[in-house]
Amino acid sequence: MTQQLNIVIISSDHYPDGGASANRHLAYSKGLCELGNSVTFILLGPQKDKRSSFDIDGIKFINTFKKNPFSDLFKNHGSLISVPSIPDGKNQLKKLINRGKVDLVILLDTHLWKLLPFLNLCKRHGIKVLHERTEYPDVALKRGLVGRLHYSLYRRLILARINGLFVISEALKKHFEGQVNIPVQIINMIVDPARFQFQDCNQDIKSRYIAYCGAMDIEKDGVDILIRAFGKALEQIHNAGDLKLILIGEVPEPNLLGKYNALIKESNCEGRVQFTGYVNRENIPGLLNNAAALALARPKSKQAEGGFPTKLGEYLATGKPTIITNTGEIDKFLRDGENAFIAIPGNIDSFAGKIVKVFNNYQEATCIGLNGYDLVQGDFNYLQQAKRLNRFILTILKS
Repeated sequence: MTQQLNIVIISSDHYPDGGASANRHLAYSKGLCELGNSVTFILLGPQKDKRSSFDIDGIKFINTFKKNPFSDLFKNHGSLISVPSIPDGKNQLKKLINRGKVDLVILLDTHLWKLLPFLNLCKRHGIKVLHERTEYPDVALKRGLVGRLHYSLYRRLILARINGLFVISEALKKHFEGQVNIPVQIINMIVDPARFQFQDCNQDIKSRYIAYCGAMDIEKDGVDILIRAFGKALEQIHNAGDLKLILIGEVPEPNLLGKYNALIKESNCEGRVQFTGYVNRENIPGLLNNAAALALARPKSKQAEGGFPTKLGEYLATGKPTIITNTGEIDKFLRDGENAFIAIPGNIDSFAGKIVKVFNNYQEATCIGLNGYDLVQGDFNYLQQAKRLNRFILTILKS
C-alpha cells in the first residue's frame, strides 16, 4: 500500500483555465490523488471561481485572493497582483501545518517575493519543500541588471535552501544541476488522455480544419510562420476544398490582430483563417478532437530549448496527425513520419511541406496520428509521470 501523503502546492496560476501550466499542474496532481495522496492548492492569484474553496478531480483548492486597490493597480503585472494574498496564504498553510496536514510543500511560482515567505515558514516548521521549473530562469525573469540581481538572490535564498527541484526537460536538469547541489528530477510533459475521450465540439465549424491552440504572440509559438505555411500549402494540396486554419486562443493586442489579418491577406488565405478568441478549458478538447490535423510552428528560442510544449501532449491525445517543429527535446520522443510530422524550425517551406504531406495522403497521416496517441498512454501519461513524482517526493522525505 502506497503511503498517503499530505501535499500542499502554493501557486498564483488560474485553475482550471490557466492554460498550459495549469493543465500540467492539474494532471500530475490528479495522478498524485489517484495514488492515494491528499493534494491541496493554496491559490494566491485571482480565480474565476470566487468561492473560498472548491474541488477539481479530487484536488482541494483554497482561494486566498481578494480584490483590493493594489491588485487593481497592478492588474496587468502578473508577478505583483497576488502579493496581497501572501499573508492569508501563509495563514492557511500554517493552519494545515498545525493540524498535521502537511508532509511536503511544492512551490510553483518563479518570483522571489512569492516564494520566500512560504519557504521561510516551511523551514521554521521543518517541512520539506520542492520547487518546479519549466523554463530557463532568464526566460521567466526580466533581463538586464534587475534580472541578474533577481536570479542571484533566487539562487541564494531559494535554490540553495529547497530540498529538491523537478523540471520538464533534460536541458533544464543539466542547467540547474550546474547551479546548485540538490536533487533534480525530470517530470516530462504530461497529458490526461481522459480529457480528450468522447469530447464533441459545439462550435459551428462545418469545414475541415487544422487547429492551433495556445499563445498568440509571434515570438513563442510562431503563429506568423503557421499562417504563411498554411497559405503556401493551400497551393500544393490536391484537394484543399474548404480547409481552414483555426487559431484557438485570445490575441492579446488589437495591433497584433491587425498584423495577422494583413499577413493572412498577403498569404492568400483570406476567409480560411479563423480566430476563436478565448475558449474555456472544457471546450478545448472538442475543438482539437474535431480537427483534421493539429499544428505547432514553434521557432527556435531559449524558451523552446529548455521547455517542452504541453499542448503537444494534448495534440497527440486526439490521435490526429500532429505537425510540429524540431525544437528542444522533441526528437527524443517523436520521429518524423512515424508518430508525427516534424518540420525545420523557422522554415516556412518545410512546415508547408508537412501540411501538404498530411492532406495529400490523409489515410497514411491518420495512422501516424494514432502512433502519436500511443505516447500519451506511456511516456506522457499523467499517471506514469505522477508515479515518478511520487517516488521523488518519497525519496526527498526520507533524505
